[in-house]
Amino acid sequence: MTGPIAFIVVFGSLIFVHELGHFLAARLTGVKVEEFGFGFPPRLARLGTWRGTAITLNWLPIGGFVRLADETSNAPGSLATKGRWTRTFVHSAGALMNILLAFLLFSATYLLGTLVQVDEPGAGILIIAPGSPAEEAGLEPYDNIVSIAGEPIDSSEEVVALIQERLGQPTEFVIEREGAVLDPISITPRVNAPENEGAVGVSLHLPFARRSYPIWEAVPMGLRTTAITVENIVWAIQAAIRRQFDLQLTGVIGIYTMTAQAAETGLVRVMQFAASLSVNLFLLNLLPLPALDGGKLVFIALEFLRGGRRVAPEKEGLVHAIGMVLLLALMVVITVVDYMRYIG
Repeated sequence: MTGPIAFIVVFGSLIFVHELGHFLAARLTGVKVEEFGFGFPPRLARLGTWRGTAITLNWLPIGGFVRLADETSNAPGSLATKGRWTRTFVHSAGALMNILLAFLLFSATYLLGTLVQVDEPGAGILIIAPGSPAEEAGLEPYDNIVSIAGEPIDSSEEVVALIQERLGQPTEFVIEREGAVLDPISITPRVNAPENEGAVGVSLHLPFARRSYPIWEAVPMGLRTTAITVENIVWAIQAAIRRQFDLQLTGVIGIYTMTAQAAETGLVRVMQFAASLSVNLFLLNLLPLPALDGGKLVFIALEFLRGGRRVAPEKEGLVHAIGMVLLLALMVVITVVDYMRYIG
Protein backbone atom coordinates (compact mmCIF):
# COMPACT_ATOMS: atom_id res chain seq x y z
CA MET A 1 0.00 0.00 0.00
CA THR A 2 1.49 3.36 -1.04
CA GLY A 3 1.72 6.35 1.31
CA PRO A 4 -1.00 8.50 -0.35
CA ILE A 5 -3.47 5.59 -0.55
CA ALA A 6 -2.77 4.56 3.05
CA PHE A 7 -3.29 8.15 4.22
CA ILE A 8 -6.59 8.53 2.36
CA VAL A 9 -7.87 5.22 3.72
CA VAL A 10 -6.72 5.81 7.31
CA PHE A 11 -7.58 9.49 7.70
CA GLY A 12 -10.80 9.20 5.71
CA SER A 13 -11.95 6.16 7.68
CA LEU A 14 -11.32 7.80 11.06
CA ILE A 15 -13.23 10.94 10.08
CA PHE A 16 -16.06 8.95 8.49
CA VAL A 17 -16.46 6.65 11.52
CA HIS A 18 -16.49 9.61 13.92
CA GLU A 19 -19.11 11.56 12.00
CA LEU A 20 -21.09 8.38 11.35
CA GLY A 21 -21.43 8.03 15.12
CA HIS A 22 -23.01 11.49 15.40
CA PHE A 23 -25.18 10.81 12.36
CA LEU A 24 -26.54 7.49 13.62
CA ALA A 25 -27.12 8.81 17.12
CA ALA A 26 -29.02 11.80 15.75
CA ARG A 27 -31.17 9.69 13.44
CA LEU A 28 -31.93 7.18 16.23
CA THR A 29 -33.13 9.98 18.53
CA GLY A 30 -35.19 11.85 15.97
CA VAL A 31 -32.80 14.72 15.36
CA LYS A 32 -32.76 16.02 11.80
CA VAL A 33 -29.36 15.83 10.06
CA GLU A 34 -29.04 18.48 7.37
CA GLU A 35 -25.49 17.79 6.13
CA PHE A 36 -22.78 15.13 6.36
CA GLY A 37 -19.55 16.84 5.30
CA PHE A 38 -16.07 15.56 4.48
CA GLY A 39 -13.57 18.35 5.16
CA PHE A 40 -14.48 21.82 6.38
CA PRO A 41 -16.24 24.54 4.32
CA PRO A 42 -16.20 26.25 1.90
CA ARG A 43 -18.02 23.57 -0.04
CA LEU A 44 -16.30 21.96 -3.02
CA ALA A 45 -19.06 19.68 -4.26
CA ARG A 46 -22.39 18.15 -3.29
CA LEU A 47 -22.02 14.39 -3.63
CA GLY A 48 -25.69 13.61 -3.23
CA THR A 49 -28.53 13.36 -0.74
CA TRP A 50 -29.55 10.47 1.49
CA ARG A 51 -32.91 10.59 3.26
CA GLY A 52 -32.87 14.36 3.48
CA THR A 53 -29.18 14.67 4.42
CA ALA A 54 -26.84 16.41 1.98
CA ILE A 55 -23.51 14.59 1.50
CA THR A 56 -20.80 17.15 0.70
CA LEU A 57 -17.11 17.41 -0.05
CA ASN A 58 -15.39 20.55 1.27
CA TRP A 59 -12.16 22.39 0.55
CA LEU A 60 -10.30 22.09 3.89
CA PRO A 61 -9.20 18.42 4.26
CA ILE A 62 -8.63 18.59 8.02
CA GLY A 63 -11.71 16.87 9.39
CA GLY A 64 -15.40 16.47 8.86
CA PHE A 65 -18.73 17.45 10.37
CA VAL A 66 -22.38 16.56 10.76
CA ARG A 67 -24.66 19.62 10.64
CA LEU A 68 -27.76 19.03 12.69
CA ALA A 69 -31.02 20.98 12.50
CA ASP A 70 -30.52 24.45 14.00
CA GLU A 71 -29.21 23.70 17.49
CA THR A 72 -30.07 27.21 18.73
CA SER A 73 -33.82 27.01 18.01
CA ASN A 74 -36.79 25.04 19.24
CA ALA A 75 -37.89 23.98 15.76
CA PRO A 76 -39.13 20.39 15.34
CA GLY A 77 -36.23 17.99 14.85
CA SER A 78 -33.71 20.34 16.47
CA LEU A 79 -31.26 18.94 19.00
CA ALA A 80 -32.12 21.88 21.27
CA THR A 81 -35.57 20.36 21.86
CA LYS A 82 -34.12 17.11 23.22
CA GLY A 83 -33.36 16.17 26.82
CA ARG A 84 -29.95 16.03 28.47
CA TRP A 85 -29.41 12.31 27.92
CA THR A 86 -30.26 12.52 24.23
CA ARG A 87 -27.90 15.46 23.69
CA THR A 88 -25.16 13.69 25.66
CA PHE A 89 -25.61 10.59 23.50
CA VAL A 90 -25.48 12.53 20.23
CA HIS A 91 -22.42 14.60 21.22
CA SER A 92 -20.43 11.64 22.59
CA ALA A 93 -21.34 9.14 19.86
CA GLY A 94 -18.49 10.20 17.54
CA ALA A 95 -15.82 9.64 20.18
CA LEU A 96 -17.41 6.33 21.18
CA MET A 97 -17.24 5.18 17.56
CA ASN A 98 -13.53 6.07 17.48
CA ILE A 99 -12.74 3.98 20.54
CA LEU A 100 -14.84 1.12 19.13
CA LEU A 101 -12.90 1.31 15.85
CA ALA A 102 -9.59 1.22 17.75
CA PHE A 103 -10.71 -1.90 19.63
CA LEU A 104 -11.75 -3.64 16.40
CA LEU A 105 -8.50 -2.74 14.63
CA PHE A 106 -6.28 -3.86 17.51
CA SER A 107 -8.22 -7.13 17.74
CA ALA A 108 -7.85 -7.66 13.99
CA THR A 109 -4.08 -7.24 14.18
CA TYR A 110 -3.88 -10.07 16.72
CA LEU A 111 -5.99 -12.22 14.43
CA LEU A 112 -3.83 -11.49 11.38
CA GLY A 113 -0.55 -11.73 13.26
CA THR A 114 1.41 -8.98 14.96
CA LEU A 115 4.75 -8.46 16.64
CA VAL A 116 4.59 -9.27 20.35
CA GLN A 117 7.19 -9.70 23.04
CA VAL A 118 8.08 -13.33 23.67
CA ASP A 119 9.74 -14.83 26.73
CA GLU A 120 12.70 -16.23 24.82
CA PRO A 121 16.48 -15.57 24.83
CA GLY A 122 17.41 -12.33 23.10
CA ALA A 123 16.79 -8.59 23.26
CA GLY A 124 14.24 -6.46 21.42
CA ILE A 125 14.21 -2.71 20.81
CA LEU A 126 11.04 -0.96 21.99
CA ILE A 127 11.96 2.74 21.78
CA ILE A 128 14.65 4.63 19.86
CA ALA A 129 15.76 8.08 21.01
CA PRO A 130 15.61 10.82 18.33
CA GLY A 131 19.04 11.79 17.03
CA SER A 132 20.73 8.82 18.71
CA PRO A 133 23.34 6.54 17.08
CA ALA A 134 20.63 3.88 16.80
CA GLU A 135 18.33 6.17 14.81
CA GLU A 136 21.18 7.38 12.59
CA ALA A 137 22.10 3.75 11.85
CA GLY A 138 18.54 2.97 10.75
CA LEU A 139 17.42 0.80 13.67
CA GLU A 140 13.66 0.66 14.22
CA PRO A 141 11.32 -0.21 17.09
CA TYR A 142 10.55 -3.96 17.28
CA ASP A 143 13.98 -4.88 15.87
CA ASN A 144 15.79 -7.73 17.66
CA ILE A 145 19.51 -7.55 18.38
CA VAL A 146 21.08 -10.83 17.22
CA SER A 147 24.73 -10.11 17.99
CA ILE A 148 27.15 -7.31 18.91
CA ALA A 149 30.77 -7.48 17.73
CA GLY A 150 30.22 -11.14 16.86
CA GLU A 151 28.89 -12.02 20.33
CA PRO A 152 25.42 -13.68 20.26
CA ILE A 153 22.82 -11.92 22.42
CA ASP A 154 20.73 -13.83 24.93
CA SER A 155 19.47 -10.97 27.14
CA SER A 156 19.22 -7.21 27.49
CA GLU A 157 21.91 -7.31 30.18
CA GLU A 158 24.39 -8.73 27.65
CA VAL A 159 23.60 -5.87 25.25
CA VAL A 160 24.31 -3.27 27.93
CA ALA A 161 27.55 -4.95 28.99
CA LEU A 162 28.89 -5.30 25.43
CA ILE A 163 28.03 -1.70 24.58
CA GLN A 164 29.78 -0.41 27.71
CA GLU A 165 32.92 -2.28 26.68
CA ARG A 166 32.98 -0.46 23.31
CA LEU A 167 32.17 3.17 24.10
CA GLY A 168 33.50 5.42 21.35
CA GLN A 169 34.40 2.46 19.12
CA PRO A 170 32.66 1.52 15.85
CA THR A 171 30.84 -1.72 16.67
CA GLU A 172 29.11 -4.23 14.41
CA PHE A 173 25.45 -4.94 15.22
CA VAL A 174 23.46 -7.72 13.57
CA ILE A 175 19.72 -7.00 13.59
CA GLU A 176 16.67 -9.17 12.94
CA ARG A 177 13.63 -7.36 11.52
CA GLU A 178 10.29 -9.08 10.86
CA GLY A 179 12.01 -12.47 10.99
CA ALA A 180 14.76 -11.53 8.49
CA VAL A 181 18.40 -11.01 9.52
CA LEU A 182 19.79 -7.77 8.07
CA ASP A 183 23.34 -7.06 6.93
CA PRO A 184 25.68 -6.00 9.77
CA ILE A 185 25.35 -2.35 10.84
CA SER A 186 28.17 -0.27 12.33
CA ILE A 187 27.21 1.83 15.37
CA THR A 188 29.52 3.87 17.59
CA PRO A 189 28.21 3.98 21.21
CA ARG A 190 28.43 7.48 22.71
CA VAL A 191 30.89 8.14 25.51
CA ASN A 192 28.79 10.97 26.96
CA ALA A 193 25.16 10.11 26.26
CA PRO A 194 22.20 12.33 27.23
CA GLU A 195 20.51 11.38 30.48
CA ASN A 196 18.13 8.41 30.27
CA GLU A 197 19.11 7.56 26.68
CA GLY A 198 22.08 5.22 26.99
CA ALA A 199 25.15 5.06 24.78
CA VAL A 200 23.24 3.80 21.71
CA GLY A 201 19.85 5.37 22.43
CA VAL A 202 17.53 2.36 22.69
CA SER A 203 15.09 1.00 25.25
CA LEU A 204 15.55 -2.77 25.53
CA HIS A 205 12.93 -5.39 26.32
CA LEU A 206 12.21 -9.02 25.52
CA PRO A 207 12.63 -10.00 21.86
CA PHE A 208 9.76 -9.62 19.38
CA ALA A 209 8.18 -12.29 17.20
CA ARG A 210 5.13 -12.33 14.96
CA ARG A 211 2.23 -14.26 16.45
CA SER A 212 -1.41 -14.72 15.43
CA TYR A 213 -4.17 -15.71 17.85
CA PRO A 214 -7.64 -17.29 17.65
CA ILE A 215 -10.55 -14.88 17.94
CA TRP A 216 -11.30 -15.80 21.58
CA GLU A 217 -7.79 -14.64 22.49
CA ALA A 218 -7.48 -11.80 19.97
CA VAL A 219 -10.58 -9.93 21.20
CA PRO A 220 -9.50 -9.69 24.89
CA MET A 221 -5.98 -8.74 23.75
CA GLY A 222 -7.43 -6.03 21.51
CA LEU A 223 -9.49 -4.69 24.41
CA ARG A 224 -6.46 -4.70 26.70
CA THR A 225 -4.28 -2.94 24.10
CA THR A 226 -6.96 -0.28 23.62
CA ALA A 227 -7.11 0.36 27.36
CA ILE A 228 -3.31 0.54 27.63
CA THR A 229 -3.16 2.99 24.71
CA VAL A 230 -5.71 5.26 26.43
CA GLU A 231 -3.72 5.09 29.67
CA ASN A 232 -0.46 5.92 27.89
CA ILE A 233 -1.89 8.98 26.11
CA VAL A 234 -3.51 10.28 29.31
CA TRP A 235 -0.20 9.78 31.13
CA ALA A 236 1.65 11.68 28.37
CA ILE A 237 -0.76 14.61 28.61
CA GLN A 238 -0.41 14.72 32.39
CA ALA A 239 3.38 14.53 32.14
CA ALA A 240 3.40 17.37 29.61
CA ILE A 241 1.25 19.50 31.94
CA ARG A 242 3.78 18.82 34.71
CA ARG A 243 6.49 19.85 32.19
CA GLN A 244 8.27 16.53 32.41
CA PHE A 245 8.58 16.65 28.62
CA ASP A 246 7.16 18.57 25.67
CA LEU A 247 3.92 17.32 24.14
CA GLN A 248 4.37 17.46 20.38
CA LEU A 249 1.25 18.25 18.36
CA THR A 250 0.95 17.25 14.74
CA GLY A 251 -1.53 17.91 11.95
CA VAL A 252 -2.42 16.60 8.52
CA ILE A 253 1.16 16.74 7.19
CA GLY A 254 2.54 14.90 10.20
CA ILE A 255 -0.22 12.29 10.07
CA TYR A 256 0.47 11.77 6.37
CA THR A 257 4.20 11.30 7.04
CA MET A 258 3.64 8.78 9.82
CA THR A 259 1.00 6.91 7.82
CA ALA A 260 3.37 6.63 4.86
CA GLN A 261 6.11 5.30 7.16
CA ALA A 262 3.73 2.70 8.60
CA ALA A 263 2.63 1.70 5.08
CA GLU A 264 6.22 0.78 4.23
CA THR A 265 6.13 -2.02 6.83
CA GLY A 266 2.84 -3.65 5.86
CA LEU A 267 -0.90 -3.71 6.46
CA VAL A 268 -0.75 -4.77 10.11
CA ARG A 269 1.44 -1.80 11.05
CA VAL A 270 -0.97 0.55 9.23
CA MET A 271 -3.86 -0.94 11.18
CA GLN A 272 -1.99 -0.50 14.46
CA PHE A 273 -1.20 3.12 13.60
CA ALA A 274 -4.84 3.77 12.62
CA ALA A 275 -6.02 2.24 15.91
CA SER A 276 -3.65 4.44 17.94
CA LEU A 277 -4.72 7.49 15.96
CA SER A 278 -8.38 6.62 16.58
CA VAL A 279 -7.70 6.51 20.34
CA ASN A 280 -6.10 9.96 20.05
CA LEU A 281 -9.23 11.28 18.30
CA PHE A 282 -11.41 9.71 21.00
CA LEU A 283 -9.57 11.61 23.74
CA LEU A 284 -9.10 14.81 21.73
CA ASN A 285 -12.81 15.18 21.00
CA LEU A 286 -13.70 14.72 24.67
CA LEU A 287 -11.47 17.59 25.82
CA PRO A 288 -13.66 20.27 27.47
CA LEU A 289 -12.94 22.89 24.80
CA PRO A 290 -15.47 24.96 22.83
CA ALA A 291 -16.39 23.54 19.40
CA LEU A 292 -15.24 20.05 20.42
CA ASP A 293 -17.69 17.39 21.58
CA GLY A 294 -16.27 17.68 25.09
CA GLY A 295 -17.05 21.41 25.13
CA LYS A 296 -20.68 20.69 24.27
CA LEU A 297 -20.84 18.11 27.04
CA VAL A 298 -19.62 20.80 29.46
CA PHE A 299 -22.73 22.87 28.74
CA ILE A 300 -24.92 19.84 29.44
CA ALA A 301 -23.10 19.35 32.76
CA LEU A 302 -23.67 23.04 33.60
CA GLU A 303 -27.37 22.56 32.90
CA PHE A 304 -27.45 19.67 35.37
CA LEU A 305 -25.60 21.69 38.04
CA ARG A 306 -28.01 24.59 37.55
CA GLY A 307 -30.97 22.39 38.30
CA GLY A 308 -32.12 22.01 34.71
CA ARG A 309 -31.74 25.68 33.69
CA ARG A 310 -29.99 25.72 30.32
CA VAL A 311 -27.53 28.26 29.04
CA ALA A 312 -29.33 30.10 26.25
CA PRO A 313 -28.76 28.15 23.01
CA GLU A 314 -27.76 31.40 21.25
CA LYS A 315 -24.99 32.03 23.81
CA GLU A 316 -23.81 28.44 23.66
CA GLY A 317 -23.73 28.61 19.86
CA LEU A 318 -21.65 31.80 19.99
CA VAL A 319 -19.11 30.17 22.33
CA HIS A 320 -18.74 27.19 20.02
CA ALA A 321 -18.46 29.44 16.95
CA ILE A 322 -15.62 31.37 18.56
CA GLY A 323 -14.03 28.09 19.60
CA MET A 324 -14.23 26.79 16.03
CA VAL A 325 -12.46 29.90 14.70
CA LEU A 326 -9.69 29.48 17.28
CA LEU A 327 -9.47 25.74 16.53
CA LEU A 328 -9.08 26.39 12.80
CA ALA A 329 -6.40 28.99 13.54
CA LEU A 330 -4.55 26.44 15.69
CA MET A 331 -4.78 23.90 12.87
CA VAL A 332 -3.20 26.41 10.49
CA VAL A 333 -0.34 27.01 12.92
CA ILE A 334 0.20 23.27 13.42
CA THR A 335 0.18 22.75 9.65
CA VAL A 336 2.88 25.41 9.22
CA VAL A 337 4.97 23.81 11.98
CA ASP A 338 4.47 20.39 10.37
CA TYR A 339 5.61 21.79 7.03
CA MET A 340 8.81 23.16 8.57
CA ARG A 341 9.40 19.92 10.51
CA TYR A 342 8.81 17.43 7.69
CA ILE A 343 9.30 19.38 4.49
CA GLY A 344 10.84 22.83 5.00
